[in-house]
Amino acid sequence: MKRAHLFEFNDMPWLPLPVRTTLLEQLHHMAVQLHLYDVGFDAVAKVLDATSSRTIQALCAGDGGLMLALSRYLKRDDLGIVLSDKFPALDSLREREREAEGRLSIEPGSVDVLDVPERMKGLRLIVNAVHHFEPPMVRAILADAVAKRQPIVFLEPVQRDLLSILRFSVAAPLLSLYFSVGGIRPVSLRRTVLGAIAPVGSLCFFFDGIVSHLRAYQPEEWEALIREVDGHEGYTWETRLLPGFMGSRLTFLSGIPREASAEKQS
Repeated sequence: MKRAHLFEFNDMPWLPLPVRTTLLEQLHHMAVQLHLYDVGFDAVAKVLDATSSRTIQALCAGDGGLMLALSRYLKRDDLGIVLSDKFPALDSLREREREAEGRLSIEPGSVDVLDVPERMKGLRLIVNAVHHFEPPMVRAILADAVAKRQPIVFLEPVQRDLLSILRFSVAAPLLSLYFSVGGIRPVSLRRTVLGAIAPVGSLCFFFDGIVSHLRAYQPEEWEALIREVDGHEGYTWETRLLPGFMGSRLTFLSGIPREASAEKQS
């Protein structure tokens, strides 16, 4: 199946805030309540151990919900997670910071994932966002990490194949209804109306989910982009599919500077 770089409603600046909030809530709670990322979080922990990193630079962090889930999953007091985004939703990020009890912090300024500031050292982590970028931009993301000698991880919950699309198509309407009528507490009138009664939010969630699958990258496509990056030979790369919830999979990429691996082994 050929990759199709289509639009998603959540990418559109004109999407009304109540609809966007409903969509993002459904996306977040699907991931957290179904533990979609647990095996991916374990893989992130192994990269942290391999590099001795004590900071995660959570790029394209959105509202920060997944990074709060990561922090709670890892339960490491020696690890700091810095949330950043090109268009940071500061109110949401500050709420996540309060909930995390010191494990999360915020980079309040705009951070371009194609040119991350030198001062932002640590493991670069991009979760459920790489499929939003076209191939030249993905290559540029990798190139910036390599040029600045920082480890990097991609973690994507969508795959570009018919079975994954069918699985989502069946599950998404049921999950949307569940989240809209009580699966997320406290119950919200806005969530119930836009999720179940006049389900604009749920329809956007469904549409964006299908498009995300169609935009997804295969591991071999990431590998081809890696080979185009100047200096990629100085990194240890890994790409693979991780088993997920009820037959789903996570697409995983890690790149670790060889000097970091050597220091850890010594």
